[in-house]
Amino acid sequence: MEVISTIDDPYLFRSEDGKTLELTDSKHKKVISTYKDSGIEDGKRVFTGDNGFAWTDKDTKQVLGTFRYSAENENYRMIVSDRFGSFGLENKKTGYIWWSIPMGASRDSIATPLLADELRSTSILRYGIPENRNNNNFLRSATGDCDISVKDIKDGIRVTYNYISAGFSYPVDYTLEKDYVKASLKISDIKEKKPENVATEVTLLGSFGAGDMNEEGYYVVPDGCGALIRFNNNRTTQSNIYRQRVYGDDLTAVPVTKGAVSEQIYLPVYGIVKEDNAMLVVAAKGDTNAILSANVSRQSNSSYNLCSFTFMLRGTDDYYMSGSGNERFTVFESGDIKSDDIELRYYPISGKGADYTDIAARYRQYLLEDGGVKKRAEDNDSPLYIGLYGGVMKKKPFLGIPVNKKTALTEFSQAKDILSHLRENGVDDMAVSYANWTNNGIRSRIDTKAEPSGKLGGSSDFSALSEFIAEGGELYPVSDNKCFYPGGGYNSFSKTTVRISGSYSRIVSYDRAYGIPDGFRKNMSLLSPGSFSQILTEAADSYSSAGLSGISLSDLPSSLYGDYGKKSVSRGAAAKLFAEGCEKLDGSLENGILAKTANAYAFPYISRITDVPMTSSRYDLFDEDIPFYQLVLHGIIPYASEAVNGSPSPEDTALMAASVGCGLDFDMIYEEPSELKDTVLDTLYYADHRWWTDTAAEYYRLLSPMLKAVSGCTITDYSADGDIITTVYDNGTEVVTDMKNKTIEYNGNMIQLGGKEASAADEQ
Repeated sequence: MEVISTIDDPYLFRSEDGKTLELTDSKHKKVISTYKDSGIEDGKRVFTGDNGFAWTDKDTKQVLGTFRYSAENENYRMIVSDRFGSFGLENKKTGYIWWSIPMGASRDSIATPLLADELRSTSILRYGIPENRNNNNFLRSATGDCDISVKDIKDGIRVTYNYISAGFSYPVDYTLEKDYVKASLKISDIKEKKPENVATEVTLLGSFGAGDMNEEGYYVVPDGCGALIRFNNNRTTQSNIYRQRVYGDDLTAVPVTKGAVSEQIYLPVYGIVKEDNAMLVVAAKGDTNAILSANVSRQSNSSYNLCSFTFMLRGTDDYYMSGSGNERFTVFESGDIKSDDIELRYYPISGKGADYTDIAARYRQYLLEDGGVKKRAEDNDSPLYIGLYGGVMKKKPFLGIPVNKKTALTEFSQAKDILSHLRENGVDDMAVSYANWTNNGIRSRIDTKAEPSGKLGGSSDFSALSEFIAEGGELYPVSDNKCFYPGGGYNSFSKTTVRISGSYSRIVSYDRAYGIPDGFRKNMSLLSPGSFSQILTEAADSYSSAGLSGISLSDLPSSLYGDYGKKSVSRGAAAKLFAEGCEKLDGSLENGILAKTANAYAFPYISRITDVPMTSSRYDLFDEDIPFYQLVLHGIIPYASEAVNGSPSPEDTALMAASVGCGLDFDMIYEEPSELKDTVLDTLYYADHRWWTDTAAEYYRLLSPMLKAVSGCTITDYSADGDIITTVYDNGTEVVTDMKNKTIEYNGNMIQLGGKEASAADEQ
């Protein structure tokens, strides 16, 4: 017998006549399996034996793998490689196989031997050495660092990864469910046997569904609204590898300088599309600590396009000695691993022309069936969303001394005037959020008591406003408590979150010109997630007692962070505490919660969402934007655009919003924008109601009939061809948006944004 290829598999031997293969143990002392030549099938030579089969190329010079069949059901079966602890998921009807590692990785002409081993690894562990302040150590399962053992369990296999020299071991279960494959890891099963080494990250199935240089396809990444990364797009030199944390960065680690403005990931998923097959990948558990990475061939230093989740096990932070910005040390989260258990689900989708709309539809199904989300969208419902701002603290001279004073931007009676003007101009349905309407809200303190500010008109004027809105809309007074100043019974020591480095987390205002901390503004405290349940429960009781039917939590539903002090609240625990509080709010208020953007874990408790992302971060690696967020949520949770009047091109924003069934949102204040100067609300310079009430009413009159016609429907198809966007809904309505000519056609009607509206049939 002679070894076929030490590159592919040093333990598989071939007989002199090439008709028999023998697989030995790692010491070459025992034959584990024997295989006989069964001929050529699908371009490869097949050898079969009692314990499985082996695949080589036609000439038996390259080993493709040794396998056996494992779990199977009506539609799928698993093909297992005990050698690497890898598997393939075979569609029994079409014969298509999704592989957990690339078949030809060992012969990759671009990858170094180490990277080839990484491609063949079903698990990669990153660990740190606290004593050395070092977190750049990686263990790959396909190398000699790891001893792999595979055991059959119910509906699949259990692969145990044992990194003996570094002192880590953990088992991962790969099981076949009804219509998906599940990879699961219990955090408590991770053993750290050497106290000098601590596990910090783990990647499972990092090469799953990898596309090679000869394949056409793309990845769907939920960055902002969503984006596509096409295989082999040659964006290798000017682009960085995509790597973003799901649900955004942890806010506790306040950066020294303001980073680049980018969108965040709101959905813990990604998708793969190739060869009339698609795959939805969901981080069903551990999503609060997940990082999504993607890169294309050559950029990955290999011939493969890759996309995967990595899970943080321990957080790190930077500690600066003596206040110096140069002496930086890495600090590790102390104690045992506090992250949630990890569960990845891989949902295969097959069919001619399978694409990202099919992936969005499958994720929508997941949310409704397994994610606790209930349908809240109704037919014939599409209000105009209005964001009002009551007051702000502003420095004004008093006896020649600058003093911070409460300053009204929109009094309650003035808010009624704005909304009256909109109603008189045809706006018969509004969803109104009202920020800074209490004294605590104006002062940026913890704000849970529903007590209208006397500066804005007091209780009687607020009641009159509430009654007016109730005649044709919904009111969502804002309770924004993420960042706060001490006062009102809440001090900054007991309620502030603590960083991994041990210092309090103070939210910095950055200078817009230079991105450095603005020394003229006092830093705010970041509310500890350990207080979420208390704060939200207080708000639920207060708002309900005041007779209010809705609440806005601002952007708290899209902000996730931990507390690493004595309270020790992980990001996963913070999400649970937030959910518990929102459940009480949702149950006590008839109109529920309005969110200013929302992460997926908040979906079960949210009634409406504003500021849904209209673009991705538009990194160089991306090929095009897609409205993936909207494709998932339309017909499930009503949503609205970012503020149309805050856009550099309001008409285009309104058209893009309408093309995906998105309600329109406008920010408004009553006073002159000059009142905003040198305040925390100075970014609302565009919100003068005098310039926007007529435009908002006109856009509503034009677009509302179309939006109401599809408000309770899901999107079944979406395509963009140059300036033409076509959206199809499950009630058969087809909406064609022409971005260049600024028109929308639907059900025989044409909308000309700008005032003209006519029947397409009449024009003909």
